[in-house]
Amino acid sequence: MILAMALHAIPQASPIQPGRKSVETIVYTVRRGDTLDRMSRSFLVEERTWRSLLKLAGIRDPRRLPTGRRLVIPRDWLRYTVEPARLASYRGNVRVAISGRPVSPTVGMPVIEGTQLATGANSFVTLILADRSQIVLPSQTRVRVRQLRRILLTGAVDYRLEVQNGRLETKVTPLDEPSGRYRIETPVSMTAVRGTEFRVAFTPDATTAATEVLGGTVALSDAEDSQPPLRLEPGIGATIDGTGATRTEKLLPAPDLDNPGQLQTHDNAEFRVRAVPGAARYRAVIASDAGFVENLAEQISADGSFAIADIPNGNQFVRLSAIAPSGLEGLAQAYSFTRRLASIRASVKAEDDGYRFRWTGAGGGARRYRFQLMPGAVGARPIVDQVGLQEDSVTLRNLAPGIYHWRVGLLQIDSGESVETWTDPEKLTIADASAHRSGP
Repeated sequence: MILAMALHAIPQASPIQPGRKSVETIVYTVRRGDTLDRMSRSFLVEERTWRSLLKLAGIRDPRRLPTGRRLVIPRDWLRYTVEPARLASYRGNVRVAISGRPVSPTVGMPVIEGTQLATGANSFVTLILADRSQIVLPSQTRVRVRQLRRILLTGAVDYRLEVQNGRLETKVTPLDEPSGRYRIETPVSMTAVRGTEFRVAFTPDATTAATEVLGGTVALSDAEDSQPPLRLEPGIGATIDGTGATRTEKLLPAPDLDNPGQLQTHDNAEFRVRAVPGAARYRAVIASDAGFVENLAEQISADGSFAIADIPNGNQFVRLSAIAPSGLEGLAQAYSFTRRLASIRASVKAEDDGYRFRWTGAGGGARRYRFQLMPGAVGARPIVDQVGLQEDSVTLRNLAPGIYHWRVGLLQIDSGESVETWTDPEKLTIADASAHRSGP
């Protein structure tokens, strides 16, 4: 089991001295007005009484509890309240089970301890915890919610989730109370923080877990202290395998997007990133909000080119990252873009009465077409330029032998907004039939 704890102001990944496992306790400082009776009745489990606190406090007078006295109290003595998370959004094939019983996911539904969540291909779930921390489950991920608790004595949260397969992305609200805990477990690791942005992944087949630190600081160690613990600053990632072997590396920088202002009109939303040295793959995630709570789609690409289907119209956001050969995902960069589906595709076919040019596409509102045929090279002055077409085809007859280029334009007007787009110029070669005739 690997234990990771949040630390502050750590300059780089470096070993720290191993220590003994600590008992699960919290430290409480006695305040004015505290009494053993009130504390035991309000904050301790039924098995513990004021006599238990009296012994911890190390005092003889049960009627006097000195202000400022520090009590080291076992966590399992303390009462807590369960604070459900909220299912903020989901998309695609999402399965939810509570105590083994399947339930249908709904936006806003409470997510309690013992809930199992699983996402299918190109599916997402976003949870908002009671302290406003955000958790995102991307595609092909399975997570169990272990604890969602608030300790009554201190008001601190005690959260614990288990990644059984896939990835988990989280932005943790800083824990103001020292006794607060936020832990993400896998079968071979545990990451605990006090307020940071990080990702945890686990691959069952390889029994390998990964932690990628984007903000804040995390210290990573194995529970048996078989190796010196490591401290990870932002921009550092670590992988741990089933044998406990740990490897750290600097996360790859965020890739830059080519042509970030491009209007997305094609059937697929298309993006291309500039190559990042050392990257094996790239990831793109699309969301309808800048906080990436309402995720819409994701895709992995080997060369940095993406074509993502079923993206609705509107102002959307794409987040891009590079993935190292180790599997660690690097830093991410997000861009806004505008989606206006106004696609057009065209083809040409020789028929008995000439050449028939046809087109089709997708989009809403009123659609008008323009057809151009140019002799010779691309960019020549059109010899055919038909505008305002409502039909989906044009037939040209008696075209002389030669080389032509042609294209089809679309003017789409929807809800008062107009979009103009063209097909790429296509080459058409018409052979001279008389050159193939035989005989005198």
